[in-house]
Amino acid sequence: MLILLLSLISLLSQIPNCGCEDKPQINVLAVVNGIKITKKDLSINTRTQVGLAQEEVIAARSQILNLLINDKLLAAEAKRRGLTAAKLLEQEVTAKIVQPTEDDARAIYYQKQITQDFKRVKNEIITQLKSEREALRVGQFANALRVGAQVDVSDQPVTPPGSEADLERVFATVNGVNITSRDIEQSLLPLIFNVQKRVYALRKQEVDLQINDLLLEQEAKRLGTNSRALIYQNVRTTVITDKEAREFHQQNKATLPGDYEDRKDQIMQLLLAREMQKQVQAYAEQLRKGAAVQIYLTAPGPPDLRQLCCNPVD
Repeated sequence: MLILLLSLISLLSQIPNCGCEDKPQINVLAVVNGIKITKKDLSINTRTQVGLAQEEVIAARSQILNLLINDKLLAAEAKRRGLTAAKLLEQEVTAKIVQPTEDDARAIYYQKQITQDFKRVKNEIITQLKSEREALRVGQFANALRVGAQVDVSDQPVTPPGSEADLERVFATVNGVNITSRDIEQSLLPLIFNVQKRVYALRKQEVDLQINDLLLEQEAKRLGTNSRALIYQNVRTTVITDKEAREFHQQNKATLPGDYEDRKDQIMQLLLAREMQKQVQAYAEQLRKGAAVQIYLTAPGPPDLRQLCCNPVD
C-alpha cells in the first residue's frame, strides 16, 4: 500500500507549489565587494519559475488528502478479505485495467509530437499509460468502497500548518480513524524537498550569473573601460570546426532533426556561444579570487515538519 501511495505522490510531483516548499533564506543572497544581491534582484523569469514550483505543493496538498483516504479504505478492505494489500491491488486494479498496447503508445507519441525515435521511448510511454490507468482504477475502486464506509471529510480547505499545534487538525475521518495535517504534510515531505532543491538551483544559477556580471562591471570601471571591451581583451577568439559541429549534430539528432547542412549555421552559433560562455565564466572565476564575495544562499537539507511550521512564503 505504501508503495502505491508513494508512486501516486511521485506522479503528482510531475504535474505543473505551500508556505513549506520554500526553505527560508535570508533576504540577502550574496554580497560582492559590498554590493548586495537580494531575492528582489532576481529576474522576473527566475521568480516566476520559483512561483510555479511552489504552486505544485499547493496543488498536491488537497490531492494527498484524497490519496490518504483511499489508502485507508484499501487497507481496510484488504484486511476484511484476508488479503495482503498487494494481492488486493492485483485483483482489483492490475487485473481489471486494459493493458496499453504499442498502438496506444504510438498514438500518444504522435499526439504529443515527441521528437525522439519511437523505439527509444515506446516502453516509457507504455509504462506511463499503465500507471495512469492503474491510478484511475484505484480511484474508481476506492470510490466504490466509500459507499459502505464511514468517511467524513472536513469542509475546511487543506492549508499548510501555521504552528506545531496545527499539525493535529483533522481533515478527514475514515471508519473512525483520523487523517490529520501531520499525515498530509508527512506525505508531502518528498515533494517539498524536491521543490526546495529546484528553487535553490534556480536561485543559485542566477546568483552566480549576477556575481559574474558585477565583477566584470567593477573590473571594467576600475580599468576605465566597459564589460564588453574587457571580455574582448581577456577572452580568446574561439573557432568551431566542422568536425565538432558534425559530431554535435550526430549526438543530438533527436532534438536537431534534419540534414547536417541545414542545421550547420545554427549548430556553429550554439557551440560558439557555449564556448564563449565557458571562457567568460573562467575569467569571472579569476576575478573572484581577488574579490570579497560572500554567498548566503544555502542548499536545503531534508525538511522536517517542525521546521516547516510557521515559515512564511516569500
